[in-house]
Amino acid sequence: MVGRSLHDAELLPTPLRRADTVFMVSTSRTSSNTPAPVGAVWTVHDLEQLPDDGHRYEVLHGELLVTPLPSVGHQWVAANLTRLIGNSCATNTGWCFFAPSGVHVSETTWLEPDLAVYSVPMSPELAWRTMPAPVLVVEVLSASTRSRDRYRKRPAYLAHGVGEVWLLDLRERVVEKWTSASEFPELHREGITWHPVDSVPALTLSADALFGPVRAEP
Repeated sequence: MVGRSLHDAELLPTPLRRADTVFMVSTSRTSSNTPAPVGAVWTVHDLEQLPDDGHRYEVLHGELLVTPLPSVGHQWVAANLTRLIGNSCATNTGWCFFAPSGVHVSETTWLEPDLAVYSVPMSPELAWRTMPAPVLVVEVLSASTRSRDRYRKRPAYLAHGVGEVWLLDLRERVVEKWTSASEFPELHREGITWHPVDSVPALTLSADALFGPVRAEP
């Protein structure tokens, strides 16, 4: 979530957690404590007024998205990938990464992917509104969010200038890789390689590293 204010959350801000269930709300209240914006369009300012109630709040083209807690499997995959990508950034590029993250597209679109990598060094001066578009955004798909993540959030990320979008499908054990040039995704079933710049070593991630080993049938 944006927090009480984007200005109050400039120093190492921590958005709310990803979730398995999404509720799409227009201008009605989501609870007795959730204010509805004046008019039909939600903004980042409206998000700043929402309660810190354990839900994650996003706004996409003026529509409010509310998600509760994610599953354990979802969190394991997201945390494991963050560790792998984070270690690569710390060792090779010095780029900053956040998990979960915040992507400020406009005053009517604020999104929170499971992981985002920005091609700038970590600094206490960083601010969401002035951060460049991430070089990598990762969403871990869940049964009830896969359609939204794939068909609504993914094009919003790419239109904002995100370099690569990875959609991790736990059920199929596949990574969909999208770029702004993609008509269809690249499907990576055996793993995926991340090589954002030629001057640093590539990071190769196997399917087992991403999703855990396949369980043997009893």
